[in-house]
Amino acid sequence: MLKFVVYLLFVIVFLTHFGCAPKAVKPTKLAATKAPAISGIFNLKAYVIKEQVNIRQQPTTSSKVIASLQNGDVVQILENKKGWYRISTENGIQGWVRSDLVGPRNLSKTAMAAAFNDSIMPNFSAQLFIDKNKPYKVIYLKFDKFNPSKMDLYVKRIVHAYQQKVYPGPVTVHVIKDNGDEFIKSYTFKGAAIAELALPILPFGVLQKFELQDNAVKLYILVGEKKTKNRLLSLAKQVSKKYSYPIEKAEIILRAWPSKKCLLYYVEDGYGEDYYFDRCQPPAS
Repeated sequence: MLKFVVYLLFVIVFLTHFGCAPKAVKPTKLAATKAPAISGIFNLKAYVIKEQVNIRQQPTTSSKVIASLQNGDVVQILENKKGWYRISTENGIQGWVRSDLVGPRNLSKTAMAAAFNDSIMPNFSAQLFIDKNKPYKVIYLKFDKFNPSKMDLYVKRIVHAYQQKVYPGPVTVHVIKDNGDEFIKSYTFKGAAIAELALPILPFGVLQKFELQDNAVKLYILVGEKKTKNRLLSLAKQVSKKYSYPIEKAEIILRAWPSKKCLLYYVEDGYGEDYYFDRCQPPAS
C-alpha cells in the first residue's frame, strides 16, 4: 500500500540517451486513511523525510524489521527512547524508527512536492513531475495550455516557488510536450548554498519545527515537563554541535510538552554560545 501511494504521488520520468522522456501521467489523489486510537507520551504527527525507512520491532538497528516507510508517509510519534521514536503508522503498525529519520512536514520533500502540485501548479495550468534518478534536483513541467510567449516567465515563477517550498538547491527544469515524448526547452536555476541538512538524533524529546534560512538554522524541540536545567542545556549543546560550517548560527528552542512552556533558548554563532532558561527567545537588548 505504501509503495502504491508513493507511485501515485510521483510519476517517474526516465531520461534516454537522446534526451527524451516517456508519457506523463497525472497524479491521483487518495482518500485519507483514518488512524486508529493510539496512546503515548507525545502523540505528535510527523513525516518520513528519507526515501526509505525501516520500522523495527525494538529501538535498535539489530532488531527485526517489521515494515518500511517511504518519504512523505505520515506517522504519529508516541515517545522517544534514547534517540528512537516509537511510532504508529496510518494503518496501525507500531514500531521504532531512529529520531533523525522523521520530522516536520517541511522536511519531507515528497509531501511538500505533492502539496505544491495540488496548490501551486493549477495556477499555471501545469503539472510538475520529479526525476527518479535525480529527485527534486531535476523536474519536468507539462503545461496544459502551452503558450510560448509566456513559458519563460511561468517557468521562472514556478521554480522560484518550488525552491521556496520544496527544494532550495540548484534545479534543472525540462518542459515537456503534451505526449511527454520530448523536451520543448530546458533551464538551469541556481539555488541556495545549503540545500539539505541532516537532523540530529535526539536522546529525548521530539523535533517540532525546523527552519533553514541563509546560513542559519533554528530548531524547536518539545521535551517532557520534568527535565533538569543541566539536561536541557546538554541537549541544546548536543544539537548545536550537529551544525557547523557553512552554518553560521544555530538557535535551539526547548519547550515543555504538553504545556508548551518555554524552557530554554540557546544560540551558538561566530561570537560563541549563549543561553537563557525559561525563555523562547533572547531578551531584548
